[in-house]
This record gives sequence, structure tokens and C-alpha cells, in this order.
Amino acid sequence: MKCLIELIDCIFLGSGAEGSVYLTPEGFVIKRFSSIKAAKKEASILDDVKDSPFFPKVLIRVSNIVIREYVKGENLYEHIQKNGLSYSLSKEIIDLIEDLKRLNFKRLNVRNAHIFIDNNEKLMVIDPRKPYSKTTPYPKDIIKILLKLNVFDAFLKDLTNYKPHLLDYWIDGYDFIVHRYRHVLRYG
Repeated sequence: MKCLIELIDCIFLGSGAEGSVYLTPEGFVIKRFSSIKAAKKEASILDDVKDSPFFPKVLIRVSNIVIREYVKGENLYEHIQKNGLSYSLSKEIIDLIEDLKRLNFKRLNVRNAHIFIDNNEKLMVIDPRKPYSKTTPYPKDIIKILLKLNVFDAFLKDLTNYKPHLLDYWIDGYDFIVHRYRHVLRYG
């Protein structure tokens, strides 16, 4: 089998602490990590969650490079700021957190920069980091976004209509954030 990918033909999407990200002409993402260990770790996590609809699928890992599905869309804050919070998106947020629990994630928080919403209001998460080692029992960044954009009450109403048995969890999350973090309204 002969496969050839030229980075010069790819679109540079960005870089961070762990490496650089490119979009191939075929519509896949190449993540070039700064270490093989980091690439193995991300590929392993994405393999663990391969049955989840909220994470991109890995095609292959070679050394310090991971090739995976591309995730289109805008981040959660931008999407809600432009379009408001729909019942459909509330359900996606609720289902995401329940899926993280099902996957035995200890870290239920996902940074805004790692949550993408597509045109059909389907949610995807990129860069799952330390999901089994760092404990964050509530989705604090999501709750902060909902508070900052003044849609947390609407979210709770949607939650009550969709999965009312989870209301205590989300209220506890709100209390956790308000009492632990003075900078609740960080986004904006």
C-alpha cells in the first residue's frame, strides 16, 4: 500500500502545547505531536471512546502523528452567542455529559475550545485530556458559558423536560462552580 501526504498540501489549523494540527485535502486531520507518548495517549483515549458519537474516530497513528476525522463547526460559546440555546443543543450537552459518565471519565469538564457544534447542532469534542486521572465532577466550563450567556435557566427548563432526574446533578454543578470559582463569568 502506498499512501503519501504532503504537509505543503494541507491547511494549517493551529498549534498548541502538544503539537500542530493540519487539514488534509481529503478532509482528515493530521495531528503532529511533540512526543510519541502524547500521540499514543490521545490515540488510546480516542480508541477507548470509539463507540461514542461525541468524539472523532482515529484512522491511524504512526510514531508521533495521529490521523483522525475532522470536526467542523464553531465552539460552544460562539454558537450559543450567535444562535441562542435550542432544545436540541441542550439535549446534546446533557447527552455528552451522560456519555462521559458512561465512559467512566473522572474529568467531566470540557474546555470551550474543545467543544464544536456543527450546522445540525451536533456536538463533538476534540482533544480529550486526562479524562481518567484528573477529577472534575461537573462540566464547569459549560455551566460558566450558559451563565455568561444568560441561558442557564433555559437550559434547566430543557433539562427538566428531557431528563428531569438529572436536575439535582446540574444544580449541584452550579453550586460547585459558584462556591469554588469567583470568576464564573470568564467567557466573553
